[in-house]
Amino acid sequence: MLMTWIILLVATPMFAGIATTCFRGHVSAQRFIGVAALITNVMLALSWLLQLGPGGVFVQQVGGWAAPFGITVAFDSLSGICLVAANLVGLAAYLHSFGSLRPRTEKGWFHPLFHLLMMGVNYAFLTGDLFNLFVAFEIMLMASYAMLCIGASREQLAQTYKYVILNLIGSTIFVLAAGLMYGMMGTLNYADLARIVANMVYAGDPMPTGFFAVSLMLVFVFALKAAVFPLWFWLPDTYHTSPIAVCAMFSGLLTKVGIYAMCRLYPMIFAAPGVREMSDNWIPIVLASAAGATMLLGILAALPLTNIRRILACTLISHMGYLIFGIVLLTDASLSGTLYYMAQHMLVMTALFLCCGLIEIKAGTDDLSKIGGLCKDSPWLGALFLVASMSLVGLPPFSGFYGKVLILGEGFGSGGVFNWILTGIGLLTGALTLLVMAKVWSLAFWMPGRSVRNSSSYPSAKLIAAQTRPGYLAVTLLVSASLVMALGAGPTLRITDRATMGLSEPASYINTVFGRTVFPPSIAARIEDSRARRLASEASAQPTREEAHR
Repeated sequence: MLMTWIILLVATPMFAGIATTCFRGHVSAQRFIGVAALITNVMLALSWLLQLGPGGVFVQQVGGWAAPFGITVAFDSLSGICLVAANLVGLAAYLHSFGSLRPRTEKGWFHPLFHLLMMGVNYAFLTGDLFNLFVAFEIMLMASYAMLCIGASREQLAQTYKYVILNLIGSTIFVLAAGLMYGMMGTLNYADLARIVANMVYAGDPMPTGFFAVSLMLVFVFALKAAVFPLWFWLPDTYHTSPIAVCAMFSGLLTKVGIYAMCRLYPMIFAAPGVREMSDNWIPIVLASAAGATMLLGILAALPLTNIRRILACTLISHMGYLIFGIVLLTDASLSGTLYYMAQHMLVMTALFLCCGLIEIKAGTDDLSKIGGLCKDSPWLGALFLVASMSLVGLPPFSGFYGKVLILGEGFGSGGVFNWILTGIGLLTGALTLLVMAKVWSLAFWMPGRSVRNSSSYPSAKLIAAQTRPGYLAVTLLVSASLVMALGAGPTLRITDRATMGLSEPASYINTVFGRTVFPPSIAARIEDSRARRLASEASAQPTREEAHR
């Protein structure tokens, strides 16, 4: 059946990259191939996601080698959510580039590099082992290095150098940590690692010496990709210099790959049931502290800025803290809220950057001190920016509300002064985000101001309309998707609940990957008993989900 060929989600952008290389210089053909590949992946990912049942996993063993010896690719609810959102983001950024990129740039290597990056992102979401996650990261990073240099300005090259050096350090730590993990556990397969950890916990055996140190090394790498404090300094300057379509794509995808890796590995391995409570496991404390600092310091950095790109970059960093906080809480509701919020954040953050690109085309700059009154000439752009902004802030009934209310509600209900402090920081961050986005919208769209559009050297209205038409289509696609998530919050949350089941109780995922039941009866019974006690404890500690929604 087609669903057994989930590797198509990786092969499609790979072939699109090859085909657009062959048609280099023929922009119309490249655009057709690229749009067709991206739409194909959106439809495949969405159809497979909707076919998954509770605990369902589609697994393909590449080359017919059984796990854990071969290369496993697995499509579950977590992968599906990320793949649908990622390919929608890729499609929107690709469409936007048709009007925002200079013709000379588009005739170069933009199209092959774009699909190579999508290939790496999709493979990161599908792979079932640490080594191939490293490979996916490298594919993604190779393309991102080149894409950041598109245009070859002095400022771009300076920021790309910093980005390359930082990621080379991260990649070195990643491959060292993977090697140490293999030497310690004898495997890098996610399911096999989770199986070994569960067997050790329920048999009463201690974790291998250095397990938490190596795990912390991996968390460091994922936090670097996600721009979590204090590893965020590369992002604001890098996003500020690249073409807006590239910048928007990066904002929706690159940081989320790091968050995805934490979502996948933290509940299953680094903080699996029985592992989190071990006295030498400092990972929850480190991540919780980083979450609070990321939320607060990121949004404080955005307050005094007047450049829209920099404001959005700092806001992007800040909201990574919400996702880390939801992962650290490690309850079913917080993980479900994290996955929901991550998917909608990919959509609305990309939409906001693409709106910034339209502002730059129409006004000639994104400096708030030099523009204003855009609502008069571009009411549709003002409406799109406002909806995306309110979704980012998390005001009801927009999409960001549902994820935030679950995460922060779990923070209040979980007990402990530290969690209450982090929840308070989250509420303050939301209020400051509202202030920042209101400032951007009011100065750019509502308040009268000086615009370079009146300059005699500025392009004609006809040329501006031609340049912005693909951008409007792209932003409308993403904002519409976020509104669908908001209006269909119930069905969407049921999908994230299924993903959460696979994270907090990975026995079904493990057995599906291996194609058989791998736990001895005694261990399986203890796992089921632990699950029942955890669910009962969560139910008694806080109101039910339905009561919280009401």
